[in-house]
Amino acid sequence: MQHKRLSESTGVFAGLAAALAVIVGYLAARATPKGLAKLTMMAHLTHPPLLVRIAPVLTGIAAALATVAGLLRFYSWWAERDAPAAEDVTDEDGN
Repeated sequence: MQHKRLSESTGVFAGLAAALAVIVGYLAARATPKGLAKLTMMAHLTHPPLLVRIAPVLTGIAAALATVAGLLRFYSWWAERDAPAAEDVTDEDGN
C-alpha cells in the first residue's frame, strides 16, 4: 500500500503549499505600492517589491502540487479498486 501513503503525504504537502501561497498573496497585496509610488511603478521608473514578483510563482507551485496530489489520490483509489480484498484471498486448501 505504498501508493496510499504517497498520496496522503502529497496531499499534506499540497495543503501546506496552498496555505503558504495564501499567506504570501496577502503579504504581497499589503506590500504593493500605493499612491505616488504606484504611479512610478506603473511608469516603470521603479521595480515592484520582490514579494509582489514571486507571489504568482508560489501560487503556480501550489496549484501544481494540488494537481499532483489529486492525481495521486485518484491513482490510489484506482489501485485499491483493482486489488483483491484481503477476505477474498484464500490459501491453497480453499479456506
